Amino acid sequence: MTLNLQEVFTEVAKRVPELGVEKKFKDLSALSGPPNPDWLDGRVLYEVYPRAFSEQGNFAALTERLESLKNIGIEILWLMPVYPIGRKERKGKSGSPYAIRDYFNVNPEYGSKADFKDLVRRAHRLGMRVIIDMVPNHVAPDFETLHRQPDLICRDAEGRPKRKVADWSDVVDLDYLNTHTRSFMAEVMQFWIDEFDVDGYRCDVAGLVPADFWEWVIPQLRKRKSDFYLLAEWESPDLHRVGFNSTYDWSTLRLLRQVFAGETKIDLLADWILTKSAIYPHNSLPLRFLENHDLPRARRLFSGEQLFAAMTLLFSLHGLPLLYNGQEIGTTHRPSLFEKEPIDWKNKDQRVFNVVRELIDLRKREPALSSKTYHFDRQALNRGILAFKKGEECKVIVNLTDRILPLEQNLISDVKTIVFDSKSAGATQNDLQRLEAYQAVIVKTLKD
Repeated sequence: MTLNLQEVFTEVAKRVPELGVEKKFKDLSALSGPPNPDWLDGRVLYEVYPRAFSEQGNFAALTERLESLKNIGIEILWLMPVYPIGRKERKGKSGSPYAIRDYFNVNPEYGSKADFKDLVRRAHRLGMRVIIDMVPNHVAPDFETLHRQPDLICRDAEGRPKRKVADWSDVVDLDYLNTHTRSFMAEVMQFWIDEFDVDGYRCDVAGLVPADFWEWVIPQLRKRKSDFYLLAEWESPDLHRVGFNSTYDWSTLRLLRQVFAGETKIDLLADWILTKSAIYPHNSLPLRFLENHDLPRARRLFSGEQLFAAMTLLFSLHGLPLLYNGQEIGTTHRPSLFEKEPIDWKNKDQRVFNVVRELIDLRKREPALSSKTYHFDRQALNRGILAFKKGEECKVIVNLTDRILPLEQNLISDVKTIVFDSKSAGATQNDLQRLEAYQAVIVKTLKD
């Protein structure tokens, strides 16, 4: 079957309303994008909200937990913004960490610069990497540099600060038509590498910043650290062209939710996985997620066994899987961006924890799961089963329906062993003859 990539793209674009999802078809498969750091291979990105991660809500408490995170397989941390927060037009009591008051300091709620340096140093000693949120599009209205450089931000005809997104009332936009702004932000981005030895940036709403700024600044960052990782909060192949390793994948999550709701056919989900793989630069690493700080918890987005089917799929796609702190214990409460609401670590769903831990380990053990090759079984799709071969010896089989489905012999004739079963959070010795509702398995197959 030959896919019409543009038709699939157009159909999916109509179904995905999120800000930052590309709506214009672009095939950049002839491009390579930047080389990816070796330390990403088979790994998972773990998003930390320092305010919510612990009762203390500081760097020191996170530093104390590094070894326990490493023990469950977490080796790459993404810290949400660590900078001081603006007071003017602040939302809530504590304010959003994305309303930056000073790019060159740390939020005193979280500790000191020395505390943050210790966190990064300790993580590196454990073989872990640390990336931080870079917020290049906007700052708080009382951004401390504005009294010296008022031209850093966008203003209307009357000289009043303005913003692209009206609802973001606690921020104002930086003005990238101003060369001073570009130089200033380059200085900011170089500072955190030089001063704290961070390993990468997750760049907030990166597509709202001009592409030519990224083309100019990213080579400067990689001169300082050649394996520097860059993640864009935007879904577009263009951002790989200008130097990002990863971009967001809102669309696959949206389609999966629609499949579960009976609003989208399963074959469109399969076609989109293939299309996205085909039109992006060939070494791009999409960020795959079921939740993040902008979404409800996965335990709320997916009901019952759907969660485990979705998690298995997440860890079976090429790219970089994301876990948001607390997701690994199945917590249902999403901490507010504007208040202090610590995660309740004592209320752990043991089954969710076991599945997450096993999938993290399996992705490291089975490089095929990270590969970009997919061979879908079209006959299985027609029956509600998402089944695809990865590499030469790995196959993923997911029942996306609420029915028990027998497995046709042609689908399982090459199965050698089951290495993961969502029902048992690990390998199973049971014969594979049928799938329960939303059951997912990953199997090793006989070589062709």
